[in-house]
Parts: sequence; C-alpha cells; structure tokens
Amino acid sequence: MSQDFMVYDVETKKLPDEVDGGWNNVYGLGMSSAVVWASKTNQYYFFGPDDSDRERLAKFLNNQNVITFNGITFDSKVVLGNDRIIEPSGVTKNDKYGWKNIDIFLEMWKHVIGYKGTDINELIELQKNRKDLHRKGVYNLDSILWNTLRIQKNGNGLDAPKLFKENKIRELFEYNLQDTRCERDLYLFIKRHRYLVNGNYDVVTF
Repeated sequence: MSQDFMVYDVETKKLPDEVDGGWNNVYGLGMSSAVVWASKTNQYYFFGPDDSDRERLAKFLNNQNVITFNGITFDSKVVLGNDRIIEPSGVTKNDKYGWKNIDIFLEMWKHVIGYKGTDINELIELQKNRKDLHRKGVYNLDSILWNTLRIQKNGNGLDAPKLFKENKIRELFEYNLQDTRCERDLYLFIKRHRYLVNGNYDVVTF
C-alpha cells in the first residue's frame, strides 16, 4: 500500500424501504454517484450510476489506503456487495477488489468505548451493542462536522435517491462532492490535531 490515500463517498439510487431486505441489502440500493479525492493528485474523480462506473470505482480504489465515514459497513457494501469481507485490519474486499479502509466513524467509536483490540469486526459488534451511547445527533457526521470544523454538508443522504430519480444529476454530484470534501477535511483535521468534537460537544481524542 502506498502512503498516499483516497477519500470516497457513495450515494444510492434507492432508499432502504424500496428494496427487499432494506438495510440488510445495501448493495441492492444501487450506486447513483460516487466522488473520490486523491491525495496524490489533489483532484476529485466522479463516478456515475452505471454498473461499469461501480466496477471502475472498485478498480480505482483497489489496493489503496481509503478514508471514509462509515464506509466499512455501508459504502463498501454498495461497491463490493453485501457479502464483501471485512478483515480484522479493516481491509474490505470481495473476490476481485479490496482496499485498506480507515473508517473515521469506527475509529471514533474505538476511543468512545475504550476498545483496545485490533479486530474491526469485534469493534463493529461492540459499537452496535452500546445502545446507551446511541443518542440521536451525537455521533453522526453532520453534528461532528459542525462542532469540530464549523462546516456543513449541503443536504441529507436520503435526498440523493430523490435527486437521482428526478434526473437532477448536477445537484446529486454537488451534494456528493461536498460530502467527500467534508470527510477529507475532517480526516486531515484529526490527523493533525488528534481530536474531534461530537454532537454533544464532547471531545473525542485519538
């Protein structure tokens, strides 16, 4: 793996209540768009709704260091399939493609619950089971971005399928681009300052 990294964010064609299996069938939601920022070139790359775009995205991310917010359990499913494998190290892969995924969401939870292990799968299960900490608006990207960086997304992820269905492709990519930009800026801030501020104004140190 190179020392360079990429940040990516995926939007979907459908909402969970529009597909069999709902949230358990993330791949079935389809990919309406994806935007990647590459540190090596300092450029953004755009991917559309065709299956060929999803394949092209998987090839683009293959064997890279990839930054996401909740990408291990969501975005990687959209791209690689519901049955994609999560290795203990955080590599997400199927039988053709895979990348090392540094997931800001899970890294945050590692510190919130004081997890000292090294198995991402174990961390995911522990995080899911901490119902006492799952307070609305505390650990979501919107509140973290505002309280940490005073920046905002330009919409809600649930708006993306609507934009796609209405053929508002420009607006869809604008939303997707801002998500990727925000996740990049959050990662760079954490990398430099080693903390973020959650929706409850608690400081989470790294």
